[in-house]
Amino acid sequence: MHTSLLSAAIAAITGTLLPAQGALGSPCFQSQLGTNLNLGDDQVAQNNALGFTFPGPAGPVASIDISSNGFVWLASSTDSGCCTGYLPTFLTGLPRIALMWGDLDPSTAGAVWFNTFPASGSQPASAVVTWDGVPEYGSSTPMTMQLQMFADGSFSMLFDSSVYNQNHDVLTGVTQGVSATANPVDFSTISASTPYLSGTNPTIHEVQSNTMDLQGKVLVFVQNGSGGYIVLDRPTCILAHATPYGVGCPKPATAYEWFQLPAVIDLSNTAIEFTPSGAGGYVAFPTTGFFTGYTNSFAFLDDQVLGPFNLGFPFSFPGGSTGAINISSNGFIWLGTSNFDSRCCDPDPTWFITDPASIAAVWMDLYPPGGGNIYFDTTPGEAHITWLSVPEYYQGGPQTAQITLRANGSFRIAYQTVNNTMHSPLVGFTAGNSTVDPGSADFSAGPVIIGSGGTPLLLRSQTGSRPVIGTTYTMEADQIAPGSVLGLMVLGLTHLQPGIDLGFIGMPGCELFATVDALLTFPLLGPPAPFAFPIANSTSLVGFVLNAQAGTLTPGANPLGINLSNGLMLTVGL
Repeated sequence: MHTSLLSAAIAAITGTLLPAQGALGSPCFQSQLGTNLNLGDDQVAQNNALGFTFPGPAGPVASIDISSNGFVWLASSTDSGCCTGYLPTFLTGLPRIALMWGDLDPSTAGAVWFNTFPASGSQPASAVVTWDGVPEYGSSTPMTMQLQMFADGSFSMLFDSSVYNQNHDVLTGVTQGVSATANPVDFSTISASTPYLSGTNPTIHEVQSNTMDLQGKVLVFVQNGSGGYIVLDRPTCILAHATPYGVGCPKPATAYEWFQLPAVIDLSNTAIEFTPSGAGGYVAFPTTGFFTGYTNSFAFLDDQVLGPFNLGFPFSFPGGSTGAINISSNGFIWLGTSNFDSRCCDPDPTWFITDPASIAAVWMDLYPPGGGNIYFDTTPGEAHITWLSVPEYYQGGPQTAQITLRANGSFRIAYQTVNNTMHSPLVGFTAGNSTVDPGSADFSAGPVIIGSGGTPLLLRSQTGSRPVIGTTYTMEADQIAPGSVLGLMVLGLTHLQPGIDLGFIGMPGCELFATVDALLTFPLLGPPAPFAFPIANSTSLVGFVLNAQAGTLTPGANPLGINLSNGLMLTVGL
């Protein structure tokens, strides 16, 4: 929608004619990021001169202080706001604008930038703060947000398509602070046709716990002339972005499903069968079954590992073999006898992947002193480990889960009643001692392919490159196997997820993630090896979606001699 038409539409709804410039006339994303503030974790960059006077909710300001944790002070403060978006402090503290006040960590990746622009034509002077590729603390996944402030008092908040919040309370909004009146709103419901009107109250806020629903939004705040704001979304701001999906090959010897709160485990009265693939890994698929002949119970304390428990046969798995295991009270087994870590108290995929080999039935904080029993039983060619009605710590519901190991190398994870109220359980298998995270799978949808180990071919955007109209967009293939001689690029209009297993053509453990509408070659310069293509400067392309997947001719990688990467879904935009 054209800016003037947008202003007219809002005027018809609100009776207020919005200015055509300022936050409504600016680029959706300002690519000139300016100066890297070199912020570390929980730091504030002070005295950033705007170059103009910004009429903020508590009065005019000429400079701002910028926190690494996703907000700016419209005042002078050294408080970084670590480590959660806390509403009472938001209302009683100094004035601020918060895009995603939580716990961000630019010391891990990305950076925080600041830039200013003088007035130009009818467009007022502006300042821009960008949290570029900064992950949540404790994570490595980058996300980008941008605040644009204008001399007319308007401002905008941009959230890229990858913003997330796994482990914190985050707060989005604006306030004059100092005993401000609470004014909660659901920003995800705001659009150009359904703006939010704050009346005389300039404080507007939303708090989200362990989740984030503003992906791809550009929220515009325009002063309404009564002390408050009109808030709307810019519908034409489709942001260019690239979203990875799937895992390349060779596949890591790991597959897990992580039920992060508020998600609830959905595996009650089901089972997952892990069958050797013939290529050194497994194929996991949903099934049924539960061994009910458990008789040998063992008294476990809270957060305790007992062992060794002899299987009666060698159990082979990707990367190893064992004839005995250790059992943790917290819903998993070690595929060996040297580790006595109970892994209390809340699962984490990185922990799971980098530890030695293990199988998790319902890894979370279980409390056997509170009830139930833990059993170890053997039958010819099988060993059964059962957590029967063991409660979630401290007063959660009873959990019944079971692992069955077999002499032929297959195994099953089976469930009766499982649930979670206070923890984020993890289920799956890992050969361990790895740094490759395949991402959370969906075992109930199946099948899930597990490799024999190795580092998968990786496709991603080159740092700083996005599929923006009128530019050259560059992807890069990385983690290329030694001996690879040529790069392949699949471009397709159809997104395939789950992918198509290519074992039937001699590529076991590899999946096709896009239809082959075009197949191109490129030299393996690097690594990483770049693949660039121009995008026409046409607004008709905004919103167009293209899927990409890289490959390499790698003799000996598999019978066909081809490795494939993850998929990359490209949305062309601004």
